[in-house]
Amino acid sequence: MAKFPTEVERIVTVKVPMARAYEYLWDVIASFHCIPGIASCVRVGDDTYRFVYEERSMGPLSMVVRYTARYEGNGKDTIQFEGGAGEDDNTDVNGVIRLEPDRDGIRIVVKQMAAPDTPVPRLLQGMVRSFAEREAGAALEKHLANVKRALEESA
Repeated sequence: MAKFPTEVERIVTVKVPMARAYEYLWDVIASFHCIPGIASCVRVGDDTYRFVYEERSMGPLSMVVRYTARYEGNGKDTIQFEGGAGEDDNTDVNGVIRLEPDRDGIRIVVKQMAAPDTPVPRLLQGMVRSFAEREAGAALEKHLANVKRALEESA
């Protein structure tokens, strides 16, 4: 198996109070539906969640991303998450969600790293790496667009 670590950072501005955005993002079970391609998310411990994505395919290769992540927050503007050794995990993850004041509301800044185990032959690794980076960036953009829509529609 080959790991393809991808680091991406994306930002969205949302017109809601910071406390509302933090509350929404801290409630992982309520907000995980905003993540594109997610099949399930369940609480497995204190501030710890198990994520399973829908199967993804590229040519003859397919995989299902699975990881367990523990969340830590400061109660107002920062939430960090880090993957742990969950049963059947195949992806390393970590990241931070920061909320920053902005003249148009607040900025939600998400920086994350994901490194799934992928069943990729050595000859295809270069092609898959660029694909994984593009996919990670696009997925985070969609995630933040969904968060924005959910927060602003409920305001």
